[in-house]
Amino acid sequence: MALKDNFTLLICLLFTLGGTLFVLISWRGWSSTGRIIKTGVQTQGVVVELARRPRKPGETLTPNSVAPVVLFVTEKGEQRRYYSSLYTAIPSFAVGQAVDLWYLPDEPEKATLQGGDAWILPVAFGIFGAAMCLIGYPWLFGIIRQYLRS
Repeated sequence: MALKDNFTLLICLLFTLGGTLFVLISWRGWSSTGRIIKTGVQTQGVVVELARRPRKPGETLTPNSVAPVVLFVTEKGEQRRYYSSLYTAIPSFAVGQAVDLWYLPDEPEKATLQGGDAWILPVAFGIFGAAMCLIGYPWLFGIIRQYLRS
């Protein structure tokens, strides 16, 4: 096998394995969120803060992205805070705004907000992973077919 063929196979494998990994991460996030919505308790909370995205290593400017921090009360009367991981440059929520969310009764730290918070990351990872797989797998099967013929 020539160096060019090895490089082509490496890139092909990166597409197939990377795409598969993104699809699996997407499926895991989607099923986790779905489980919270299906088996969890729906309640209302109040946005008490818009938390700024933490700085990344080497970043000098203060990030503009914010995510809501929601205060809610469980069925047991415990106050809990839910920290969304969906940071946006244009805030989707305002402090004091009432929002719907679901949480697991036995694990109230596992919660999700209604709307984009619940589905945006799994969908983005799924689309990206599917695109990589649609490129990588046919390419890989073509390489295997070509190898078997020779």
